[in-house]
Amino acid sequence: MVRTAYAKFAYAVQQGAIGKLALERNPGGGRPVPEEYAGKTGDQRLADAQVNFNLKDFVIGNVSDILNQKAVDLISPATSEKLTTNGETGANYSDLGLHTGWDSFEAQWTPASPLPAELQNVTIAELYQLQWQQKRPDTQWQRYASYTVTVSFRGQSRPYKALFLFGHDAQGNEVVEPEDGTTSAGALGLAMYLHLFPEAFVLTRLRTVPIVASWLNANQMPGPNCSTSGPNGDLCCDLVRMKCGPRSEDVAAGLAKPLPTQNPKE
Repeated sequence: MVRTAYAKFAYAVQQGAIGKLALERNPGGGRPVPEEYAGKTGDQRLADAQVNFNLKDFVIGNVSDILNQKAVDLISPATSEKLTTNGETGANYSDLGLHTGWDSFEAQWTPASPLPAELQNVTIAELYQLQWQQKRPDTQWQRYASYTVTVSFRGQSRPYKALFLFGHDAQGNEVVEPEDGTTSAGALGLAMYLHLFPEAFVLTRLRTVPIVASWLNANQMPGPNCSTSGPNGDLCCDLVRMKCGPRSEDVAAGLAKPLPTQNPKE
């Protein structure tokens, strides 16, 4: 589950970049290229949106085993910058009466505030009371996964420690809480459950845009060789390579459907 969150985060950032390129080169009428991308090729923009995560040194156990440890030993504070997103970006797209879209993230490095001195020695138990019990008071945390992350984005790399908590709420539903001080924990939590299959890129005229077709071809994943992620028809993830993409069988099925045509009565 931890690997899936990071792999889907990285995919969502890529999908945000290809989505912008698709709209700019839309056969039905393209949007102007934003000034910030002037002079950059499509391939350069996709490379600029490449996030790489390396996860290792996993330790998994009961939350009770780590309650007396200092939180900063398991959740590294960001040093100078954090990898943040603008939250979920849902793009609605209509093509000749077919309404579809895609979800994505837009990532950027942003300045990080120094950790206040009074929090340097806070234990996991104290953080539990200060944050987690206030955020989800009806949740009983039971298991944890601690690990080391190295995130690389736009020429910068950050190695650090992070933590996932697992538990159940009062209704018995599973609850997962990422605690990552460098990569947006909120976006990681959201990425696990987003439906990220790029319907608009396989069902509409956007699939005829050369860079979109090339991106789809390069990023589709063979279903039998990777772990499923999310609902049926969503992404397929290779959690060893930390790479997600639309399942190749689903892409082929979408591309086999005829493109939408204008209703003569409209």
